[in-house]
Amino acid sequence: MKEKELCRLIHVSQLYYEQNKTQSEIASELEISRPAVSYLLNKARKAGIVKIDVLSYHRTIRGIRHELCHRFNLKSCQVVTLPDDLYQTGADVLLEFLPKTKILGLGWGYNTDKIIKAFAQQSDMGINGGVICPLIGATTAPQRGYHPDELVKELSQKTGYTAEFLNCPAIPTTAEEQTQVLASDDYKRIEDYWKRTSTALITLGSYPSVPDHGSAMRFGRKLIEEKAVGCLLSYFFNPQGELIHGEDDYAIQIPLELLARVKNVIGFVPQEANIDSVISGLKTGYFKHLVITETLASEIIKQMDERKRI
Repeated sequence: MKEKELCRLIHVSQLYYEQNKTQSEIASELEISRPAVSYLLNKARKAGIVKIDVLSYHRTIRGIRHELCHRFNLKSCQVVTLPDDLYQTGADVLLEFLPKTKILGLGWGYNTDKIIKAFAQQSDMGINGGVICPLIGATTAPQRGYHPDELVKELSQKTGYTAEFLNCPAIPTTAEEQTQVLASDDYKRIEDYWKRTSTALITLGSYPSVPDHGSAMRFGRKLIEEKAVGCLLSYFFNPQGELIHGEDDYAIQIPLELLARVKNVIGFVPQEANIDSVISGLKTGYFKHLVITETLASEIIKQMDERKRI
């Protein structure tokens, strides 16, 4: 194809597809017939100058949401096209549940902190007498978001909900220390709230994790030997979503049998999440609602389809 003809095809295609001019308008501007414009546009498509991609249903946002809900038994799924909107979407989803939530359980982590930062001040939400409580103790690491009592306090100030604190470490170092925590009034009060929690917000994490959660002390080499990939609070799971037990695991966090009773567990998937860890977390069955980017959601579906073919 000669350069002059190529430029003509590009120009006609730009007028039609980018500037949204009709074929009649293009014909008038170029002083040619409308059928001639149609011929040029068809030729441009055949030459590969114009590529039209019609999405199949499962590649649309609606289709992706439906597919994830179907595969992981979710009640809802918010698929975010722009990663910059991820934290605000997480805050918006949480806001939808608060009016019908008496007790909210809050996980930990940098991403949970970012969601709370994106949460707008709500002046009248505390009128329903709601309570916010942590789902896990605090870590000694300085990383933002790993002191759940502080996250609870910040969100309570934005919602008017009452803040309840656990006041204990997430990872006691001995069985004796764990026994003391379990016998404390703070723990017993929070445990009672856990039994009545109706909504929880938890980030889907991965192994290895940052901070480390004392994994070597709690599990020895079991996390490596059993191929840990997913992390929920400070529970670790293999690729099938099965819990990995540690002989010296004294972590202070909501028992999984109580988490399973929470009606609405909102799972938040960070943009940088590992695909295998997300699949592992979703396979646990604890999550009922999900916030995830379109890119990650599509990759999860693609990877699971590929595994079926192997």
